[in-house]
Formats: sequence, structure tokens, C-alpha cells
Amino acid sequence: MAPWGVRRLALYPSMTDVPYVRTEIDPDTQTTRYLDATGNRVEMNGGHGSGTATANQTSTSSDGGGPNPPPPADSDLTEDSDSD
Repeated sequence: MAPWGVRRLALYPSMTDVPYVRTEIDPDTQTTRYLDATGNRVEMNGGHGSGTATANQTSTSSDGGGPNPPPPADSDLTEDSDSD
């Protein structure tokens, strides 16, 4: 019997030819430039899949957390004028 991980393997999807042969970083915009074999810029039309979230944001705490956590409770606040 084959190990369970081997039974779960699948072939990669079909490969697609891409219209570029080289990439470089644009120093002004800090984005990727795609260039063909002759050095001409190739537009990717947003179809290359970068910058897209594939999952919903999750929270690890019961207070909602996320990008806007609740303000601290009064007991969490201290005065800066407390002497040592």
C-alpha cells in the first residue's frame, strides 16, 4: 500500500506559454516590468494573479480583533505622571 501522501498527489495543470521572457523592477513605481525577447514591454492586463487575496480575514481573538481592535479598557490605561 502506498503512503497516504502519495495517493493524494495529482498532476500539475497544463502549462501556459507566457508572453514575456524577462522581468525587471521599475525604479520609479517599484512594480514589475514584463519584457519580450526583443526587450519590448509586454502588458499583463492584470491577469498574472498578484495582489489578490484568496481567503477571508480571520481573527485569533474573541473581541473581533482584525484591523480595528476595540479600544483598551479603562483599567489598561495608566497615567504618565505616576511616580516611580
